[in-house]
Amino acid sequence: MNISLNCLKEYVNLSGIKIDEIKDKLTAHTVEVEQIIRQGDNFKNVIVSKVLSTAKHPQADKLKLVLVDAGERGQLKIVCGAPNVESGQMVPLALVGAILPNGLEIKKAEIRGEESNGMICAEDELGLGEDHDGIMVLDKKAKIGQNFADYLGLNDIVLEIDNKSISNRPDLWGHYGIARELSVLFDLKLKKYEPKVLKIKEDIKKDNISVSVKDKKLCLKYIALKIENIKIEKSPKWLSDRLLSVGMKSINNIVDATNYTMLETGQPLHAFDADYLDEIIVRTANKNEKIVTLDDVERSLNENDLIIANSKEAVAIAGVMGGKNSEINNTTSSIVLEVANFNDVSVRKTAQRLSARTDAAMRFEKGLDPSLCDLALRRFVEIVKDLCPKAVFNFQPVVVENYKQEERFIALNLNWAERIIGQKIEKKEVKKILEKLNFEVEEKDDNNLNIGIPSWRLKDINIKEDLIEEIIRIFGYNNIDIVLPKTEILPPEKSISMETERRVISILSCSYNFSEVYNYSFVNEEQLTKLGIDPSPYIKLLNPLSKQHTLLRQTLSTNLFSNIKLNQSKYPNLSVFEVGNIFLNIPGELPKDFDSRDNLPHQDRKLALTICREDGNTFSELKDIIYNFILELTNGLEIDFVPTESIISWADKNEKCLLVLGSKEIGFLAKLDPSIATKNGIKKETASLEINFSMLVDIIVRRGPTEYKPIAKFPSINRDLAFVLDKKILFSDISKEIRSFNPLITSLELFDVYMGDKIDENKKSMAFHLIYQSTEKTLTSEEVDSIQAGLIKKMGELFDAKIRDF
Repeated sequence: MNISLNCLKEYVNLSGIKIDEIKDKLTAHTVEVEQIIRQGDNFKNVIVSKVLSTAKHPQADKLKLVLVDAGERGQLKIVCGAPNVESGQMVPLALVGAILPNGLEIKKAEIRGEESNGMICAEDELGLGEDHDGIMVLDKKAKIGQNFADYLGLNDIVLEIDNKSISNRPDLWGHYGIARELSVLFDLKLKKYEPKVLKIKEDIKKDNISVSVKDKKLCLKYIALKIENIKIEKSPKWLSDRLLSVGMKSINNIVDATNYTMLETGQPLHAFDADYLDEIIVRTANKNEKIVTLDDVERSLNENDLIIANSKEAVAIAGVMGGKNSEINNTTSSIVLEVANFNDVSVRKTAQRLSARTDAAMRFEKGLDPSLCDLALRRFVEIVKDLCPKAVFNFQPVVVENYKQEERFIALNLNWAERIIGQKIEKKEVKKILEKLNFEVEEKDDNNLNIGIPSWRLKDINIKEDLIEEIIRIFGYNNIDIVLPKTEILPPEKSISMETERRVISILSCSYNFSEVYNYSFVNEEQLTKLGIDPSPYIKLLNPLSKQHTLLRQTLSTNLFSNIKLNQSKYPNLSVFEVGNIFLNIPGELPKDFDSRDNLPHQDRKLALTICREDGNTFSELKDIIYNFILELTNGLEIDFVPTESIISWADKNEKCLLVLGSKEIGFLAKLDPSIATKNGIKKETASLEINFSMLVDIIVRRGPTEYKPIAKFPSINRDLAFVLDKKILFSDISKEIRSFNPLITSLELFDVYMGDKIDENKKSMAFHLIYQSTEKTLTSEEVDSIQAGLIKKMGELFDAKIRDF
């Protein structure tokens, strides 16, 4: 957005203040000023020259050879194609090296064999209008060689403001809003903006235009004013110069008046040709409705677009752009002025969809103050009376209001403010800042203020923290003392769960060469069905990322199998693991939000390992891995593998088991059934296990830290025992009994399992390494033999175990 310094000076006296100081103050306290534009820079190397003679170009019928007097630069030869160039004219000449407002760079050229040392310019080439029928002819009193900017009297300085820095400040989208800020920053008096109230006799005319607002949520206020006996003509120089300084082209006096009022107040206005309005209907567009807008583009509307219509058709897109059918033109004799407040979200959506981010739309989408409409109406009338003295105001403004002006007060405790700011700002200074910004300040006691918010700040001042921001930015961020916070810095609480997870990742990655994967927390029905899993209990997503991610997962193995499928062709063997959450279709402990009584789905944290091998034997290998992994993770706890008949849909019937740790079932281990593996495109033998990670952490916490035990001073005795027993007896059952038989048995290791033709079909041989050791003395062979004899007897009684003798 461009802001004219000359326009600002009408509301606040800036004499004696340098433009760089204004730029720096605004940037530090209010908005980001991107650059300072001196208006004359647009016409650098453009001068006033006089046409001395013209002649026909020898090689082109439509071109002329023109000789001009360029003052100190002498006489220059120019090739010109304008039909209206004549000897004796004063014309604008762009010299070689000039860059015109439209971006055209003037270079020395040879045109059809004739040298040209510049360009005589038309209005549109100089950004001064739309006329391109011929060159711009200047006043005869113009001085030869004079800078063109000086001739035009363009001495304004423009501040280019970054729109993003005022996206939450609708009050700053007009010159008066910026002037109000400058009056506070430089402690200057602000001129009151009080256009005269329009006075119309009640009994002059009764046939006023009717206004009907169909969608009251999208249009909070609508004012229509009919003005007769309007004469459409070129705007006076002061008005066209003001518009030109901020980058707007002059169109005609009425349209320019609407634009100028918008630039002053920030409130967009629109003028319709009254002949095309039998009535005004503010409604949403009909299905497939179209409108040709002022830029000659036919735009297709939808049912969400708010429009302005007469009884037959749309005449404008509300808050965005007017229609070509109701455009002000040279034959217009009466107008209807629209000053309205449209819903910010609706205007933004429509403007974005139609690619029509107009000056009006950019202001409406910020959320304008509805009370601004009356001010803008009065200012427009004031300007029109000056531009069209014969204009007739016989009609009362038609006003439709669908809002109640909000009164907002925010309590501000000065002691609290001091803690937030980090230093004390005296109450007198706080009051001065807020009152300068037009806040109403009421003292309740020494430490408490009640702050009334002006209507134009209701959009961005909602809580007491917003008031702190206002105080600090005006007081100056650089004036806040830099002091380190005086607070005790405590280390974060230790999370056993996070520490355990890091250890799990470290052990699996470093000791067992597993690769950690991160999968989406989503699966799909086809994926589950191929694994024999019923998808009906799974939670469906209302707005899934894709058709591959439609359900919340209830197991990690599903996606790990997909990882195996995608990578099996690249590696002969794969070992992957994941730690992540699953989501069950039952209420959890966390509420959906602060206002809801419903809870989010229950979540469990799981650890899953999956391996695939070319040479098979995955079930046994994964058993060994998890046994040793748990032993290392827990510093000595052994996991038990318990056969199960429970249904794991994708598991091989003969190779599956439950995982039990410390008498608690914490998960399962199974080989993927070959037929299901084929359905899922997995070509190598695969096994997977899944552990309830939360339960694992709980067991580790309850066990407590492992105490240091000194190395025994006395030697150990090693013995091997092999028992022949029933196939159904599990290692976990017999190992427990052996370990608990005598405290001198300090270690037990299964080193061989034999099932062959030397023993019965229903039997197996299990061979163990046993270590006997005492912390008090050196054991003798006789003592160990006695213990071992008792152990053999005990195993025989419990499991009908026999000592293997072959």
